[in-house]
Amino acid sequence: MARPVCEQCGQHPRICVCDVCRPVPNSTPITIVQHPREAGHSKGTVRLLRQTLTNLSVQVAECLPPEALPQAGAALLFPGPDSQPVTSRNAAEIRHWIVLDGTWRKASRLLHLNPELAGLPAYHFADPPPGRYRIRRRPAEGQLSTAEAVRHLLMIVEPDLDTRPIDDAFEALVERLINQIPEHLRHRY
Repeated sequence: MARPVCEQCGQHPRICVCDVCRPVPNSTPITIVQHPREAGHSKGTVRLLRQTLTNLSVQVAECLPPEALPQAGAALLFPGPDSQPVTSRNAAEIRHWIVLDGTWRKASRLLHLNPELAGLPAYHFADPPPGRYRIRRRPAEGQLSTAEAVRHLLMIVEPDLDTRPIDDAFEALVERLINQIPEHLRHRY
């Protein structure tokens, strides 16, 4: 017998959050470059962005053809030695944001395997909010899930945009995932 899945998101009904997803009409295009091992992962947050953001594309691949990425006016949200704060004056000129989705190791691999990504101007959050994704471990403070990072980015670059639907779907996902954990283990989260 096949396990039941939501027809819209492909997840089990107990962790599906389609019922709380509402559109967020972002005018700034966002492209997610997702590591193939993250695609379809039940703990992944890109599915929330797919169901909320109206101006989003997702590329699932380790190596992307150069034409798959926007070049003019694009920048990468990824911290690094040469990255600038998203709040810097230069960030105001960015017309398209690219965000990597995967563990830190997988995201670094995506950057390494795609010189077009590495050649883009890179930005980071100078003062990120605390991460609330209790389901997965963060290697260090200040690191966010993809949905949290994109929401925070949009709050900076489109301050009048209501991003609460992303947050509502995110909170529902975290709660539904935690509810699947046996009661005696939930204290870990």
